[in-house]
Amino acid sequence: MNNFHLAMVLSVALVAANGAWASDQVYYRYTNERGVTVINDRIPPEYVSKGYEVVTISGTVVRTVEPTPSREERERRAEERRLAEEQEQYDAELRRRYSTVDDIRSAKNRRLTTLQSNIDILEGNVSGVRTRTRTLEMRAASMERSGREVSESVLENLATLTREEEELLDQIEQRKVEYRETEASFERDIARFKELQSQRN
Repeated sequence: MNNFHLAMVLSVALVAANGAWASDQVYYRYTNERGVTVINDRIPPEYVSKGYEVVTISGTVVRTVEPTPSREERERRAEERRLAEEQEQYDAELRRRYSTVDDIRSAKNRRLTTLQSNIDILEGNVSGVRTRTRTLEMRAASMERSGREVSESVLENLATLTREEEELLDQIEQRKVEYRETEASFERDIARFKELQSQRN
């Protein structure tokens, strides 16, 4: 009887141990190349990068392993992070520099006024160059009417004035482009500042 009881106790202990082991056992749930969901006690290496779930025998999900992103996906995510960081820096600088939308509008008006003054000065310089050019052209025409050759100095001065006018016109165009870009930049600042204000309210 003693041996029998001992055998029974050992059997019960073994069954209990096996049950505990089985409850702790985990499985891998993944999708194979045919699109079929597979549950197994191991996962083939070729499926690891595609993502899988670790589940218990009852089907409870213990852990989810996401698919390894492709190179394109990694680049896209990196670009998104970069843009988000740039936006965060831009927003912080905007809040640091301005307290209200009116502050931005005042800064915009000051900057545009300065640029317009520069344009006006350059256009005045162009007008002066053209006046000097007409004077030299009249002198050259007078020389030709009197039968004389136009002097080398007059021709050189005309060429210099032509180059000067071209350079001034280029500068004016650059300032006008800067004016338009500055105006658009301040308008973006105003729109973004309003968004930030609405987010806080």
